[in-house]
Amino acid sequence: MVPCIWYASKIAHPWERAMIGNMGAALRARGVGLSIYTDGGTTDFCLDGVLSWRALTLLERIRLILSSAGALWHLWGKAPRWWGLVRVRSRTVHTSWLPDPAWRGHPSRIFTEQADDGETVVKPTFESRLVHTEESAGVPPDGSRAVYVKLASASAPLREAIAALNCPVVDLGMGRVGASAAKSGCFISGDGPSEALHAAALTMQGLAVVGPDTPYLHSLLGDEGYFSVGEDREEAWKEAISQAISDRGRALAISARHMIKTRYSASESADSLEAMYRSVLEGSV
Repeated sequence: MVPCIWYASKIAHPWERAMIGNMGAALRARGVGLSIYTDGGTTDFCLDGVLSWRALTLLERIRLILSSAGALWHLWGKAPRWWGLVRVRSRTVHTSWLPDPAWRGHPSRIFTEQADDGETVVKPTFESRLVHTEESAGVPPDGSRAVYVKLASASAPLREAIAALNCPVVDLGMGRVGASAAKSGCFISGDGPSEALHAAALTMQGLAVVGPDTPYLHSLLGDEGYFSVGEDREEAWKEAISQAISDRGRALAISARHMIKTRYSASESADSLEAMYRSVLEGSV
């Protein structure tokens, strides 16, 4: 396969960047020559060799674009202003999980539910190796099962349910909590594609997931891979969270983690990327 160059624009969340890094690692394991540039920081990708586009001089950027004719460029996120220069000289692929993106290359999605216009669906993959640490930032020191939630976006009924249960709470903020450390308890997910990706990443770290009945969570965790909350009511949240932080929740998390490792393995992810690249390069899409 021809060399691939990935450009990750301003990806909003660290778990999204980690997913891209995991997919890149899966492709490199196949021996594919892959260079990755990012408009933001490089640490969240959890992958060696990710380069900062901002660190390049203007001359270095122009040389890279002009010398990469014949390479395949893969854009993640929003296209930069100079992307038209790339498209003139190279085949391009564009992946987005945002609603209604302006496509700047062959369109691809992470979720089948978003591929209404025939976009190619590529499979994500998630880190399966857990680092067991004695102390991990944001994790209760006594090892108790906690509720992991972004409090800023929690509804009033959800906040009331958490307060009534009187269990440890970890406010995720932007999600920077012990990136690969094992956790115990549950994660409160939202209903969007990005939240579902976050839920899958935290399932791999040992958390059961509580969230709304959404196709994105169904896609990643399975129909019975999380505790679904049908209505935004305090009692509904309390019941689901109580189950999630119990032994049943721990068993469900193990089952969901196994499903993710099977359905969204590094091999499956690399297969989906290679199949899309072959089709783009052969001009059959």
